[in-house]
Amino acid sequence: MTTVTPVRRSRRRIAGLSAAVAGVAAAATAVVMLTGLTGSPAYAVTQGSDGGVSVTIHSFTDPEGLEAELAKAGVTAAVDYLPHGQTCKQPRGEVGGGTGPFSASIREEGDGIRFKIEKGQVPSGSTLVLTISKSADGDGEPPFATNLQIVKGAVAPCEAVSMPVPTPGSGGTVERKDDRHAGTEEQGPSLHTKTE
Repeated sequence: MTTVTPVRRSRRRIAGLSAAVAGVAAAATAVVMLTGLTGSPAYAVTQGSDGGVSVTIHSFTDPEGLEAELAKAGVTAAVDYLPHGQTCKQPRGEVGGGTGPFSASIREEGDGIRFKIEKGQVPSGSTLVLTISKSADGDGEPPFATNLQIVKGAVAPCEAVSMPVPTPGSGGTVERKDDRHAGTEEQGPSLHTKTE
């Protein structure tokens, strides 16, 4: 005669398995919350063989994280993401610090922006200051306006102010740097910054 005895599962084992599954789910949720996206990170910072640093921002949600990644690449930075139509009161400090004029082309790329900092453009004792006025359509859309400059010495904290927008006929234009609007000019803030 064969006797079948049911297998007793330990309540500890079931509780441990449940805790492990909950831990994996929490970790996955944390990754999504930190990046703001399920498919790609909020930003990417890469250092090229020429010493330049390329920055791509897909979601304007983690300025401190971007500052930390830039620091790892050797670039001291102050990053501020502001609501649509706002910017930081100027001046934030003494503009300059590099060996000549600073120029960076900020291009729309997909749902965000991309720019490159050439080697030596942000020397020791200077800070790359990036100010973003976010899109009215959300954190994952290209910004309304971008200001990128080099400040020598201390950088003043951002004091949010309304952004001045050119009135019709005032001569203010936007130089668009993406394939969707190549060669067009519009009224409003610019995605191209040049500091003398």
